[in-house]
Amino acid sequence: MKLARVKVEYTCGLMLTDRVSLDVTSGIVSIPPRLTQLMDLMDQTECLPAFSLDYEGYALPVSLQTDGVFVVSVPRDPRPGLRSRLYAIANPSKDQRQQNGRYLHTLSAASIGGAVGYAHSSAIWDWQTAFGTAALVVLGVVLWHAGFLHMKGK
Repeated sequence: MKLARVKVEYTCGLMLTDRVSLDVTSGIVSIPPRLTQLMDLMDQTECLPAFSLDYEGYALPVSLQTDGVFVVSVPRDPRPGLRSRLYAIANPSKDQRQQNGRYLHTLSAASIGGAVGYAHSSAIWDWQTAFGTAALVVLGVVLWHAGFLHMKGK
């Protein structure tokens, strides 16, 4: 059993957060009675909420089974070695996405700075200099936008 944080969001704007117990092997979520009572009260006036669980940086959707048990699909732990590295690249956690975004913003700033330095160091402005400067500026803008999308998250 592990402790995890759940977030219940209703269409009216109400957001409930609480800690729950999570059985990692079966995916069963044990919700405290106070949260269950609040959710039952809100079900009388609101439509179904968006119910998610934060587990190791991932936002996992929580579903209700027919027998009244809340379950979540817990991702498997990757094996050590190259496979875990590839898994981390394909499915980054929230913290990894933010770090990737910061790195892309750093590369963007370096590209824009490189474009300025390249343009000022050229003695003659010909088509190669203009193309090189424009390519660095475009690369800087693309990297900035990609970094913004990474930090925004999923």
